[in-house]
Amino acid sequence: MNIIPLVLEDCKKAAHLHQNAFETGWEESSFQELLQTPLITGIKVEEEGKFLGYILWREIIDEAEILTFVVHPEHQQKGVGTYLLQNVCAWLKDKGISRIFLEVAEDNVKALAFYQKWEFTFLSKRPQYYSRKGKGYVAALNCSKELI
Repeated sequence: MNIIPLVLEDCKKAAHLHQNAFETGWEESSFQELLQTPLITGIKVEEEGKFLGYILWREIIDEAEILTFVVHPEHQQKGVGTYLLQNVCAWLKDKGISRIFLEVAEDNVKALAFYQKWEFTFLSKRPQYYSRKGKGYVAALNCSKELI
């Protein structure tokens, strides 16, 4: 697996993955806008020319926030997410970033288990944050992890 910067040419693939992973997936233009924004960075994992997943984050002073993190369904639970997060945490730690934040839907059981394994700490809950077709809304859970 290769870690490579997420670039503008990847926006269509990133949007496609995002739209398949989330009920309200981002458009290609959203990725283009984010990748052209200062302090926002992304990396992707490729293997044999296949786009396996990515993380996009924002850095603010000595903190970072994961904006989105997606692994292709066929490659989940095969170490791709771990590989991505290891690389992001190492990168941020080397830059002096002390804490990383993220937000996850309360009903995203796989993601919650992954973040708990990575020792992210629950901080707060945003009730009725994510819309669910025909099911109303679910809360967003705000979590963080100390890097230094």
